[in-house]
Amino acid sequence: MAITEEQVRDALKGVKYPGFSRDIVSFGLVKEIRVNGSSVTAQLTLSTNDPAIPRTIK
Repeated sequence: MAITEEQVRDALKGVKYPGFSRDIVSFGLVKEIRVNGSSVTAQLTLSTNDPAIPRTIK
């Protein structure tokens, strides 16, 4: 069975934004999710001046 965009979004709800108890989906940081077979790409929009944040979210 192929993975869906909704399944990816649900999985990303488990990724907490550093320093907060909320996840990256509820903060509205997930701009786009693309599923192509077994390949998934998620594009995030981060608004921070702290260069450590993107490395922490990986």
